[in-house]
Amino acid sequence: MTDPTSPQHDQPVEGSRDESYTRSDGGNIGGTNGSSEAGAAAKASDVIEQIRVAVEDFAEKAAPVVRQFSVKAADVVATAADKAVPLAHKAGDAAADASGKLAEKSRAWAAGTRASMGDYSSDTFDTTKTTRTTDTTETPPTI
Repeated sequence: MTDPTSPQHDQPVEGSRDESYTRSDGGNIGGTNGSSEAGAAAKASDVIEQIRVAVEDFAEKAAPVVRQFSVKAADVVATAADKAVPLAHKAGDAAADASGKLAEKSRAWAAGTRASMGDYSSDTFDTTKTTRTTDTTETPPTI
């Protein structure tokens, strides 16, 4: 019985060799034959050129697919933006309401605190304006 997972020892691990396989350096690893080095460089250049052509071909064929994917992605983003508009308006309205309420409470708190301080406060602010109403010749109070 033969087990398909056990290798056949009459063949190399990488499979049977083709009869036309020969090494230019006669099987010597690290041979000093100058023509074999030039041949290897030419072969490497040829392989790199083939890879470059394959990549360009792939890019040329992939461009329409990428464009189509980009169009679909833009459509999805536009749909999501359309659906988000009402939510953004609601959030903006809620933020505006909260900001108005906060401003009213802050003014009321400032007025109450100012009234409770009586004459102890030398720094006065106008609650209707954002500019300071103290005389500019005075030294600023320390906090």
